[in-house]
Amino acid sequence: MRILLTGVTGKVGGFLAQHWQQKHQILPLTRKIVDFTDPSALHSYLDHCPFDLLVNPAAISTPDACEKTPELAKKVNTQAPAIMAEVCAKKNLPFIHFSTDYVLDGKLPGLKDESAPCFPNNIYGETKLAGEQAVLANHPHALIARISWVFGTAAEGFLEKIFRQIQAGTPLEGVADKFSLPTSASEMAHALDFLLTKNEKGLFHLTQSATKPVSWYTYAQEVATAVHEIGLIPAPLPVTARKMAEIPALRTNRPIHTAMSPTRLHSLDHLMNPWEKALRTRIRQLSRTTS
Repeated sequence: MRILLTGVTGKVGGFLAQHWQQKHQILPLTRKIVDFTDPSALHSYLDHCPFDLLVNPAAISTPDACEKTPELAKKVNTQAPAIMAEVCAKKNLPFIHFSTDYVLDGKLPGLKDESAPCFPNNIYGETKLAGEQAVLANHPHALIARISWVFGTAAEGFLEKIFRQIQAGTPLEGVADKFSLPTSASEMAHALDFLLTKNEKGLFHLTQSATKPVSWYTYAQEVATAVHEIGLIPAPLPVTARKMAEIPALRTNRPIHTAMSPTRLHSLDHLMNPWEKALRTRIRQLSRTTS
């Protein structure tokens, strides 16, 4: 299968390129090849490019960048996916578009399934939600994959950052007043494989399973515990709890409660492991590469 894949220099796109390269032909679609902010150029390129599946993890994905460049965020996060969906529908080809927990209403605590209300509170979430809606309007058989806090990619995520800090003996800290759930890149990719074989469509949450939401503080504590369990440190290192308001890089408005439950995926009998188990799998992998 020829997979046209955006975002190959990013965490998710880069991981998927590696995941699929042995079984499929990967056709990287970067902004150097075609300008995602130029609708006619993007439309023309997709019209003439031979592919069997289009996968779009590319995005302006940091809240700060979206606040500073709202028009760019709209073009990349909303308008470009709409064009991709339109062309795929015209060609009768599958399309996978990635989205985020930031589209959700972050006011109410608890786990949120695919039917949960969406009320984003920043430009990033607004443009990603508009992208979801445009994709499904243009291509009702498209698949939307919402993810959050991805770990296990070549680029460093929060888990890898904490692991590195433990190795270096750096004091640990984590935000304790924001709640979501981690996503294992490996399990996410296998879930996509499953959904493709089933020709599934619509919205799916592809985070790990959990009994309750997780803060970055709790997440860091669990990493420290897991590193101790495999004998790399004599005892779990303490983690200092911080508030988002104390972190300059997090002062752009962010939703508080956006933990997603992979309910639809589980209803198809494809289970995402509990986040604590997936975390330990990744910790063991990191310990082998650093030993």
